[in-house]
Amino acid sequence: MINLQSIRTAVIQKVPYHWALIKDLLSKEVSLELTASFPKQDFFLSTGEGYGYYWGKIIASSQDIPLLLKFKDDRWRQRLAQGKLTSDLKHLSHAWRNLIEGLWTNAYRQALGDMTGLDLTDCVMDIGFRQYKSGHQHFPHTDEPNKVLTHLLFFNQEWSENWGGCLRILKGSEPDSAFQDILPLSHSSVVIVRSDNSWHMVTPVTSPTSESRLALRVAFFRNV
Repeated sequence: MINLQSIRTAVIQKVPYHWALIKDLLSKEVSLELTASFPKQDFFLSTGEGYGYYWGKIIASSQDIPLLLKFKDDRWRQRLAQGKLTSDLKHLSHAWRNLIEGLWTNAYRQALGDMTGLDLTDCVMDIGFRQYKSGHQHFPHTDEPNKVLTHLLFFNQEWSENWGGCLRILKGSEPDSAFQDILPLSHSSVVIVRSDNSWHMVTPVTSPTSESRLALRVAFFRNV
């Protein structure tokens, strides 16, 4: 299901930090199926100054959950207690189960490692669904220090430039220091290597109420 060659052949950009735009990670047929069956239930609103979006249950493999629970950061313990962290995929469509299981493979992890030059062997992965509706955004941020790498997959078959909701690669901490804006279209995905200057944001969403920005966030962490 996952076109690992699209990862291996992606060019890691070094300006303004290490990141990569990956094309055609999934076939059009698979992408359409995933968009049609994108989860609609069990989403939670995360909101605060400068950000707002819906996030779904965090998914991690049965091997990774015990490792996450040993992290100094106690958020995974809290999410497990709240029923918001799971390795159970039965609430997902067949297409989504296949994709998640593909993301859990060593081959996927190795392809990302080969492309970025990172050793992800000892990292723990968690996966989360994201929905941004009109009025939502995510202010400039570099991600938490224990995050090593993020892979953002998009699932909108159509998205107007006028609707905002771009992943904006930033030159600095200011929202207008744009280096590149990437529409959340299904043929694209983006890898960001976390650093102290890996500034990025989601620009304010102004889509019609019938449209949501759909994404899957795959993240690799170390217990530091």
